[in-house]
Amino acid sequence: MLAILTVRLLFALPWLTLIFMKKEIIKRYTPVATFSALIVTLHGEMAYTQEWLKQEVPITDWLITFVPFTFGSFLIGTIWIFAFTYGRFWLYLIVNILVDAFFAFGLHKFLIVPLGIVTELKHGSLEVFIAFLIMALFLYAYQLWIDSALFRTESTSKEKGFKARFPYIIRNLK
Repeated sequence: MLAILTVRLLFALPWLTLIFMKKEIIKRYTPVATFSALIVTLHGEMAYTQEWLKQEVPITDWLITFVPFTFGSFLIGTIWIFAFTYGRFWLYLIVNILVDAFFAFGLHKFLIVPLGIVTELKHGSLEVFIAFLIMALFLYAYQLWIDSALFRTESTSKEKGFKARFPYIIRNLK
């Protein structure tokens, strides 16, 4: 019973926090959050096929991905982290290290596994931490790409072009 309640809270509570966020921020970071859900889904599928982890509290019989975490905590957490840290890579990295460590060495090790939500077969807390940290780097690069592709306006395209961002490279090339 406690495992099912925990799974439901992992999904519902993050969604409730969106009432405290501006609509513009949600719109801006929804693409990267959706991409994060895709990456975590692929990681979950790999974990299943490679027998790294086994989900013991499934939502459905046909879906392997740990839906409450993927489309709850991770998806909404991505929006929150980007809302507070995007544009400052080192702060983003530090926050991700702290959040990923809290999840891998705290929640995963002392709540999710002991409650029987997930069984570790070959994939422990350290591997979860490293996988999520690598995902964070891909997500930051993806958001940079999204910003350059979707949020470029006439004024920002001139100000934030290659020459404006990297003048020292331009000088050294001449």
